Amino acid sequence: MAYRDKATQGHFDLESTESYIRDSMHQIGSIMLEKLLNSDNGGFQGETIPCKNKKGQDHTFKFKEFRNKDLLTVLGPVTVERAYYYDKKCREGFCPKDTQLDIKGTSFSPGMRRIMGRVGAYRPFGLGHEDIKEMAGIEASDKEIERVSYQIGSDVEEYFKDESEQLSTKTNNIIPLENMDIEKMYVLMDGTGVPVVKKEIKNRKGKGENGQAKTREAKLGCVFTQTTLDEKGFPIRDEGSTSYVGFIETAEDFGDRIYAEALSRGLEKAKKVCVIGDGAQWIWNIADFHFPGKLFTWHFIHQRMMKFTG
Repeated sequence: MAYRDKATQGHFDLESTESYIRDSMHQIGSIMLEKLLNSDNGGFQGETIPCKNKKGQDHTFKFKEFRNKDLLTVLGPVTVERAYYYDKKCREGFCPKDTQLDIKGTSFSPGMRRIMGRVGAYRPFGLGHEDIKEMAGIEASDKEIERVSYQIGSDVEEYFKDESEQLSTKTNNIIPLENMDIEKMYVLMDGTGVPVVKKEIKNRKGKGENGQAKTREAKLGCVFTQTTLDEKGFPIRDEGSTSYVGFIETAEDFGDRIYAEALSRGLEKAKKVCVIGDGAQWIWNIADFHFPGKLFTWHFIHQRMMKFTG
């Protein structure tokens, strides 16, 4: 193809040539990957596998058959052969290989889910599939990106929820990310209205003419540290020290979230802690409850607005 273009145009069409080579490498790679994944006889582990149900009674999973799964990977589609086991007493079946490859309950490889999750986090789902097609040469629909993104989001939220509960109840066992003493720690909080579908605002009071809410408040927060000053004596945020949290939830739940983040960042080792927010009552309440005795600063921009608007 490249030489054909050169013959007709007098030069190589670099863009089409590199796209053609990339697609060819994907085809070759997917064939190699499929052979590699299926080189273990489907993950066969013998005719039976021990099973222990919740009651502690020993059962046995018995091998039933080999089942294929179509999997979309970063190299393209592959078919994975898996040994399927079933326990008739528990009435449950599973493929051990799914757990080993981290493809249980999904038709996308871990690498593909990572790409879909990142695109879904930064772009509308309807445009995300175009980005993946253009940049990776892989076909993934907007609905597939949406489902994967939601699942990743649920997993992440569950992880942080567990971490928050552990941090809130076991402060003495916390190993903060910063192992050194922290000169100053800043905790910022704010909220903003986010347009949502009608079912999300049903029976919610708002500022609309009919008293109906049109948005949900997304609560956002960040934690960062500061140890140095610039040439004018103003504080400088430590490079790369900012971590973020955010969710659409009650102020009470968000208070636990931002507090857990501060704890994980070394709140107990900080010499000074400054909480920054606007005049919203929920922010003041969080500051009083989770950061008692700490310096609270009102946003300068809000002070200016109050000055000129009364």
